[in-house]
Amino acid sequence: MTNSTDAAAATALQDALDGFSTALDHLVKVVGDGALDDLDANGMVGFFQAVEQVRNRIPLIDHVAISHAVQRELPTSLCQRSMGRVLASSLQISMAEAGRRVRMAEHLGPRFSMIGESLGPWRPHLAEAQRRGGITPEQVGVIDTELRKVDCRGFDPAAVEAGERILTDAAMAVAPEELRGLAAKVVDAIDPDGTLPDDEHQKVSRFFHVRQAKDGSFRGEFRLTPGVGQKLKAVLGPLSAPRITAFDLGDQPEPITGTDTDGAGHTGPDVRAGRQVVEPDPRTHGQRMHDAVEAVCDRLLRSDTLPDSGGTPASLVIIIDADDLANRTGVGQFCDGAPVRADRVIGLADQAEVAWCVKNSTGAVLSLGRSRRLASPAQTLALIARDGGCSFPGCACPPEWSERHHIVSWVDGGPTDLDNLTLLCRYHHHHFEQHGWRCRLTVDRLPAWIPPKWIDRHQRPIVHPRILIKRWDPHDPLPVADPPW
Repeated sequence: MTNSTDAAAATALQDALDGFSTALDHLVKVVGDGALDDLDANGMVGFFQAVEQVRNRIPLIDHVAISHAVQRELPTSLCQRSMGRVLASSLQISMAEAGRRVRMAEHLGPRFSMIGESLGPWRPHLAEAQRRGGITPEQVGVIDTELRKVDCRGFDPAAVEAGERILTDAAMAVAPEELRGLAAKVVDAIDPDGTLPDDEHQKVSRFFHVRQAKDGSFRGEFRLTPGVGQKLKAVLGPLSAPRITAFDLGDQPEPITGTDTDGAGHTGPDVRAGRQVVEPDPRTHGQRMHDAVEAVCDRLLRSDTLPDSGGTPASLVIIIDADDLANRTGVGQFCDGAPVRADRVIGLADQAEVAWCVKNSTGAVLSLGRSRRLASPAQTLALIARDGGCSFPGCACPPEWSERHHIVSWVDGGPTDLDNLTLLCRYHHHHFEQHGWRCRLTVDRLPAWIPPKWIDRHQRPIVHPRILIKRWDPHDPLPVADPPW
């Protein structure tokens, strides 16, 4: 293409864009000047529909432009990892939105063969409906997301295309919520329940998608091969079992009846035999599965076996002001910019090394430092020998699934030594404080737990029987029945 041809094309493109902008300005002015005042209800609905039809066609520009940019290898020339990164950084949109636009361009935009031959869109029926303006981007996303589940070898392409045609026609008459349910039925018809795909199909159709929502939580979907699914089930099954905590309070002068005993409106759990308190697990099955996944991640992060990332061991990176961390106030950030409350930082980073980065008001780094928060391997072995697992009364979690807990918080100046550490399972590590429990060391340097008043009005310390039995001399009375304190 000659320079004069390039200039002519650029001029035509700019003229078209200017004309579009001018027409939009004119429409905005006409509407603002009261052109809608004389429309009746039907007229207003018709106006909304006409505007929506134009809005539905705007993604057509994205499809062509993105496909063209990918063909010209624009990400490589801009030193970006993907086209989504190009869009996110240049348009100030989220990676989720950028990824959605790129996917839509791949499936509804023009395609080219290896030798530059023009091909039709991957979703021809959706592309044509969008060209007419008869289907919204949201509906396109619903249909495309569902059909991607069967876009692989092992399914008849003609059946997938027929499903696309059925859903495109339905989108003209139903809202996205109803369309999503219909799409699921179409996909089920393409991939009927009860069939056993071959190993090759299972391998090709595997996926695991995780995305971050606007509120900071993560959501996703997955399809696992039978082998991976069985492994995951074997790992999460024991960790997600309902936890029923039972602990012995010793001799009680008055049995606890579950009534309000501390004046704060708390009611205690049931008492068995006047001595044993049982706390059932309040979590749903879904919550237990979530907590099991977190326990697996915690253990993997603590194992120091993950590959390095950017030259440093894989870990959670949290940026927060030191004063905010000490006062449990303010908000910090993960390295991707997602917010995290200061009172959550301690729990998230409790098993990690903490690096300090001191900056001045302009953001220049003044000093760097690192403080040991983790117990050393030798200290961890000593904790395992002393506690034998989670030290919370009634918990049977083994040491390999336990975390190291500072009795006096590390942020509050608590040292990382044996007299300030104990082992706790992930559940008790993150929940004991909100339920009113406290931990301290006895005169024998054993971790003892102080129950809240609604469990024991005298708040007598409880040491896990497992820990007491480890120190028991057969010539002495059993310490469990008559604690030494």
